Amino acid sequence: MGRPTIRQLEYLVALDAHGHIGRAAAACFVSQPTLSTQIRQLERHLGVAITERVGRGIVVTSAGHALAERARAVLRNTDEMLEWGRSSSTGLNGPLRVAAIPTAAPYLLARVIAVIRKRHPEVLPCLDELKASSLIETLTAAQLDLGLMAMPVNNNDLEHTVVFEDPFLLAMTPRHRLARQSAVTTDDLVGETVLLLEDGHCLRCQVLKMCRSVGAREVSKGGASLATICQMVAAGIGVTLLPTSAAPIEARRGSGIVVRPFSDVTASRQLALAWRRRSPAAPLYRELADLIAAELADPSSGTASPPDSPVPAKCDTSPVK
Repeated sequence: MGRPTIRQLEYLVALDAHGHIGRAAAACFVSQPTLSTQIRQLERHLGVAITERVGRGIVVTSAGHALAERARAVLRNTDEMLEWGRSSSTGLNGPLRVAAIPTAAPYLLARVIAVIRKRHPEVLPCLDELKASSLIETLTAAQLDLGLMAMPVNNNDLEHTVVFEDPFLLAMTPRHRLARQSAVTTDDLVGETVLLLEDGHCLRCQVLKMCRSVGAREVSKGGASLATICQMVAAGIGVTLLPTSAAPIEARRGSGIVVRPFSDVTASRQLALAWRRRSPAAPLYRELADLIAAELADPSSGTASPPDSPVPAKCDTSPVK
């Protein structure tokens, strides 16, 4: 009878995940007839009905769901075998799949990759941007090698190292009453309209917790990115809490917003580099995490600020007169 192919197992997992031939085929970048043919061949290999027709559509059978779970395990093991082959005791080579959360990717991912390529010049980075829940799920499933995300990392299958302490700054229009101050306090947020990212962003939860602790008015306008939120701030719709790592880009001179540090609290997030505990390259990833932490902590490297000030030098921080 022969053995199922890796491609057939990928099609099975996609069909189980999407529950629809068309969507599964699109996710696998193949035509519906191609995916259907491979699923039928897989059924003949295994002697089990994976799908059944209901009305005008098809559904995955209970046996199909059980097989898909086994297929996921096979694919994870296959990916780990490939990862083992790409790594050695001294270096990484070939494709390295790296993802970061959307509120870190535009500001830190390039510097993370620069560190990786300097240490492992044979690496070919494959980059992605995923919200925290998707990043953890994809990393755990061995579809990623490394992930840059905000703490906490609540998954026992993952190992992580904190690589950056990212203080929050208050971002506002230069005409705002607080722009005249060199620093602000949490009490200054009372009565302010604080703009939030849409649901699904871990940064939203962190900012929301701080706002509610001081009685600020939180407003979710459905901003999908920090760039969009900052455009809303520049339009005078409200203020927002901006990570220091994002400030050199989003609060650059001419952006229409200024930023101020908090003087009464240390409001910040921690960013961590994470990988699978079982990864054969885990020792190399630990070394990379230490190198990345040193790079991001370097005041002269572009993102981190001098120890006596959490405000990046390239941001517009001058008091309005």
